[in-house]
Amino acid sequence: MLQIKVPFLKHSDLDHAATELLRRYSTWKGSPARPPIDVDEIVEGYLGLDFDVVDLRAVLKMGDVLGATWLDDGRICVDQSLEGKEGRFAFTVAHEVGHWVLHRPVLEMEKVTLPLFAAKADEDPKPAIVCRAQAYKQPAEWQADQFAARVLMPASDVRAVMRALHGDGPATVRGLDASRKAGQLDAQLRALADGVITDGKFNNVSNEAMCYRLLDLKLVADANAAQGRLL
Repeated sequence: MLQIKVPFLKHSDLDHAATELLRRYSTWKGSPARPPIDVDEIVEGYLGLDFDVVDLRAVLKMGDVLGATWLDDGRICVDQSLEGKEGRFAFTVAHEVGHWVLHRPVLEMEKVTLPLFAAKADEDPKPAIVCRAQAYKQPAEWQADQFAARVLMPASDVRAVMRALHGDGPATVRGLDASRKAGQLDAQLRALADGVITDGKFNNVSNEAMCYRLLDLKLVADANAAQGRLL
């Protein structure tokens, strides 16, 4: 996990960073980037980084590592345990891209060397950024997650699909607020997310990730609360 202090980024800053990456990638590609966003091509093609799927848990001797980025070597790795889990795999790759875009300049500017990964003369270079599966996310990890969601699920594309499926205004889900307070994703919300994934061709996005994207974009609302506002 990235252990440096990163600058505060507003949601609009993250929106801009993800949009700018997709714009530049589209220019490089010669056609607009549309879902499913090919993050592998962004890494290896547009960014020109090395990309590997390896047993990171064995390499780094960490039981819960998902991804790692070697800044000096221009290399991104994803743990092999994510193979076959397309949604989690793509999100982890996009998360590492988020570190590369958002946090590499910070590390380079401050010339930070993390003590945990300080390499000895006879050792292979260690990654500057290691991402692990933990419930609590430090600011850098949260920022990378938010960036990944914006890259894989561009707001304009998600909104267009929701408008086509459910018309203008947010779709309503009865009991949504209660389920969120309980830390659960409502079955109706999951069904809405499945519809957006299918119709929008978000083939490399998990249902959970799309649920949270719909919530973040305020494209769903609690039916009871919406009804109350009309009374």
